[in-house]
Amino acid sequence: MPVGESLRSQLFINSEKVGDFVEITLPQTGEDEEAEVARIHYLEAGVGEPMLLIHSIGQSLYTWRNVFAELSDNYRVIAIDLPGHGYSSRPDTFTYTADDVAFVLNAFLDALNIKSAHMVGFSIGAMYMMRMLSLYPKRVANSVAISPGGITEHMPKLIHNMLRPLIATFARNIFTASDVRNLLLECVTDPALIDDYVVRQYYEPLSDGLSREALMYALRNYDQERIAEGLLPVEHEVLILWGKNDRWHPPSGSVYFQSILRAGRYYLVRNAGHLLQEEAPVKLLEILYSYIPPAVPNYDVYRYTQNLADDQE
Repeated sequence: MPVGESLRSQLFINSEKVGDFVEITLPQTGEDEEAEVARIHYLEAGVGEPMLLIHSIGQSLYTWRNVFAELSDNYRVIAIDLPGHGYSSRPDTFTYTADDVAFVLNAFLDALNIKSAHMVGFSIGAMYMMRMLSLYPKRVANSVAISPGGITEHMPKLIHNMLRPLIATFARNIFTASDVRNLLLECVTDPALIDDYVVRQYYEPLSDGLSREALMYALRNYDQERIAEGLLPVEHEVLILWGKNDRWHPPSGSVYFQSILRAGRYYLVRNAGHLLQEEAPVKLLEILYSYIPPAVPNYDVYRYTQNLADDQE
């Protein structure tokens, strides 16, 4: 049975009543303003070396449901809901810049008494991880970026509307479950993966006004040039994975990352779109186990035994 259809994956619960919360003091936005405190929701399981999973804008830790249980057999795996997302709080003063998200990730590791962690980031979450490499390099052990990048011309009009101040408020108010379904369908090669349950799990944390405001500011305040400039002196290796059929961040984007990363490794995964971790969980697990060998592996079914180059074209 495929990992994503296994009983363990089906038992994954996306809820504010499952997991834990820590309180993080956010960066001050003005000299006269008191620093705001945010409650950060996360899910943790397993023992071993810590591995932090970082979702993208408009998502939650739910995106890791098909690999979370299996990863917990070999690592202390921690999936976080970023501020304004999932079941973390919606702060009033948070700017949602990459610098401030990196600040939160750093403070989050402090709260969990973790000196450094392996990190796996997806899409813009992967860019937040790379900002960690610039600002808090000692925090990052091995780093894996899945479908990294920001807002591209290939993304739907609805997302681009969120970037336009004059119509962003209107756009966020008409953001429906049907819109979420259509967005998700663009991110996979197999439409059967996007059923009513998946749509509901994505839509519910986005259904209130504060969540949509957070989504709008996260998109508008994302600055890829700033992240890229910070990466130029970084010597830390980053493993970058793409789905061959990724419509939003096409694999041709590797050329861009080759220009800004001193140490990058690049692999193409067949039969996967943008949501590689949801659509190709077995392949992702194989690659992670090969690139970040567990200290004491105890789940050998998914140990990677083939040459990673088999997936390159």
